[in-house]
Amino acid sequence: MKLSIILVPALSLSLSACAMQSGDFPSLSKRAYEDESVIDDKAPKPPQMSALPAALENAVAAAVRQSGAAHEVFLKNLPKANNRVSAARGAAPSSESWVVAQMELSSLERDRSPSISALADLDSLYMQRLEQELDGAELGAAALIAKSRDDIEKQVAAQQREIDTLKSRLR
Repeated sequence: MKLSIILVPALSLSLSACAMQSGDFPSLSKRAYEDESVIDDKAPKPPQMSALPAALENAVAAAVRQSGAAHEVFLKNLPKANNRVSAARGAAPSSESWVVAQMELSSLERDRSPSISALADLDSLYMQRLEQELDGAELGAAALIAKSRDDIEKQVAAQQREIDTLKSRLR
């Protein structure tokens, strides 16, 4: 009871401050610069590169070829590894079939290492070019490199999923 005698007046005083009607307060509506529909389409856009310089194009193409070749080898050897893992399923660790399956998984890891290396090369090229663009070089090359990098990253991720699936079946 004593608490309500003190609490009711205190709440009414604190809420009355929220209901003030007088004063010149700023509007809370959106300002013109906050509205995305007011963006000036006539503003000049920086030039975008449509093709990579020759040296950079050669480096990117080499990484793509390297990854593609490694991916083909990986896919060629995947059925053999799949068969070895199937044969070793349920086998005790360190049994002959389990060891053979582990060796096939290691072989798949080795087959995909050029793809991982190509991805690292493109990461490096991308970062170098991004720094150059931030320092004033013509824009667009980093985005072109990123497209090739993303393709290789998808291959590497698919390879990893296959290996993880095989490993989970072997346990």
